[in-house]
Amino acid sequence: MLHYLPEFPFWPQLPRRSPLEGMTLQYASSLPCLRSAGPGRDPQVDTGPDGGEELAAFYEAVLAGDLERFRLEPERAAGLPAFEDRLARVRPAALRFVKGHVTGPVTLATSLHDLSGREVLYDDTYREVVATTVAQQIRWQTERLSRLGVPVVLFLDEPAMEVFGSAFSSGLTAELVLSLWRPCLDAAREVGALSGIHCCGNTDWGFLFDAAPDIVNFDAFHFLERMLLYPEAAGRYLAGGGTLAWGLVPTDDAAAALSADELLSRLERGMARFGAAGLDPDLLRRQCLLTPSCGMGSLSPEVAERILLLLAEVSRRVRA
Repeated sequence: MLHYLPEFPFWPQLPRRSPLEGMTLQYASSLPCLRSAGPGRDPQVDTGPDGGEELAAFYEAVLAGDLERFRLEPERAAGLPAFEDRLARVRPAALRFVKGHVTGPVTLATSLHDLSGREVLYDDTYREVVATTVAQQIRWQTERLSRLGVPVVLFLDEPAMEVFGSAFSSGLTAELVLSLWRPCLDAAREVGALSGIHCCGNTDWGFLFDAAPDIVNFDAFHFLERMLLYPEAAGRYLAGGGTLAWGLVPTDDAAAALSADELLSRLERGMARFGAAGLDPDLLRRQCLLTPSCGMGSLSPEVAERILLLLAEVSRRVRA
């Protein structure tokens, strides 16, 4: 990580190392009223008679500013203390930012279910608990990463937004999504972190732009054509100071057969088509980040390293 991304490294999530580092279990441990659903299954939420005391204790911790209640335990995020330790000992001279991440509240609220099997997204009380929890985790993580002495970028990873606006999730309304995102984006702003939202599939990108995180991250390898349907929304977003993060390098075995030349050509064609739709080419380049298209935690070290090598090479050539 520090070799290929010395300016902007991120701590690695390692779901192959432990099921506790999966998207739901990694961040669910801070939530109240969780009950085991058996080995290999996500926990269930029970806000029944015993849940009232747990909810009261939860909000007492929030009001008291007890961020340690929302910490990531080492067994759920082995990459975080390792990342901090390595940067403390071997700090790249080029270091400008560090990136952290949380499972987004929409994804968390659609992954967890109550005892009847209903997504907690549709429980008004518990939906607020999920949003509050993720906001507190953002505060805790930003406080930790800020000790490294450079600005922190904190992403909400929201694969569940792939179904937003489709027939597969008619109940996932804009109002529900914003009720979950606003506390999290506000929390990042309050603690001085830059916020990002990442969706690795296709979604209503105009809606993400209007939600106004500092960074919108999309899969530019597989879904560039879909993003190009939103030139006006993208133009307003960039004009307002937002950054578009292009997930240019695919996070699968396709990376092995690709060259930096091919990826650079894809990026240039995408930017040219945005420019033809009226976007300022200089603004597009200036407010641009390059990223992998999605997470690399399920990949072999060899494939992950190939992806980072391609990313670093394309970035170098774009800036040159």
